Amino acid sequence: MGNIKWTTKLSINVELIDDQHKIWIDKYNKVSDAVDNHEGPHQISQTLSFLIDYTKLHFETEEKHMLANNYPEMDAHKAKHNELRKTLNDLVRDYDEEGATHELADYINNFLGNWLVTHIKEVDVKLGKFLKEKGVKL
Repeated sequence: MGNIKWTTKLSINVELIDDQHKIWIDKYNKVSDAVDNHEGPHQISQTLSFLIDYTKLHFETEEKHMLANNYPEMDAHKAKHNELRKTLNDLVRDYDEEGATHELADYINNFLGNWLVTHIKEVDVKLGKFLKEKGVKL
């Protein structure tokens, strides 16, 4: 999949969440590039750490607003978040054990990129529509 380019097709029309998605995509692209270019372990580790921390912040933001607005699909949405949390932790463990391998680069480029785009287009878009219909502005 390579780098992800932000387009309006990825917008869920909720400014705060769209802004967070843009930052997440930027960090995803940086870690993908760092692994592809076999950059130093410190750079890759630092970028992966930021990606994990930012994912935590982003998911907490979405989950807080789902809870506050009684989002009917919250449990299913949160389950998707939990799956990615586990995957990111596994990714860091693999990186710590094996370094910046071609397999890691492929995994980041394929699974992680596809997960993010699919999640935004199929799951977050529903949340955005729900929040818009309720008149919630973030």
